[in-house]
Amino acid sequence: MDNCRPADTTDVLSGGGELGALMRSKDWSTTPLGPPQTWPQSLKTSVRIMLTSRQPMFVWWGDELINLYNDAYKTIVGGKHPQALGQPAAAVWWEIWDQVRPRAESAMRKNEGTYDEALLLIMERNGYPEETYYTFSYSPVPNDQGGTGGIICANTDDTQRIIGERQLALLRELATKTAHARTWQDACMLSADALAVNPYDLPFAMIYLVEPESQRVLLAGTSGISAGIGRLLRRLRLRAPLAGPSRR
Repeated sequence: MDNCRPADTTDVLSGGGELGALMRSKDWSTTPLGPPQTWPQSLKTSVRIMLTSRQPMFVWWGDELINLYNDAYKTIVGGKHPQALGQPAAAVWWEIWDQVRPRAESAMRKNEGTYDEALLLIMERNGYPEETYYTFSYSPVPNDQGGTGGIICANTDDTQRIIGERQLALLRELATKTAHARTWQDACMLSADALAVNPYDLPFAMIYLVEPESQRVLLAGTSGISAGIGRLLRRLRLRAPLAGPSRR
């Protein structure tokens, strides 16, 4: 009877843009999930919700937390796409798994959702560590037997907002601390103190003053540099004349 035939791959994974097409073309029988026609209804429903959402979302399913995600989530996966599709979450996000695993275990083992706002995660999506901030929730998804079958997660990328706010705060700190400086020495020292409050964007800083007549370089302030290195840097001299008109 046609009305009772099992849904084919196209029915289960219809639409969804690029990721929908990738999922339809993937041989899921080589993964722990098996062919989409055999997926539990709760997984099918979760995937349909995910694929039709414009918010970055993923589904992790089964004991190995097999990774499925939508088009909006591609920017979060970065250079791990498309290999991340159908892989265990621990293999995809190995670099942050020590932070992610306790949250996943809370959802899978305790049936308790998690929520994090602007959580710092140092990801390696494109071959180098990246400072990222995400707001996300892990929600347990029941399987057809009433237990927990997997996790569905919605994400918001807060990276640009957090970094932008931090840099603006540094500029305010710099302006506030140096407002009442009366000498150049005070201005340089207070500036260095202000720069020290933002080690993420400025791991270290050196403020130099140059005496035009003698070409002598003075290290007037530092942050994030040990005292011994600071003393060494104070011995620097310019090896070329300053650019610009000469003074007679």
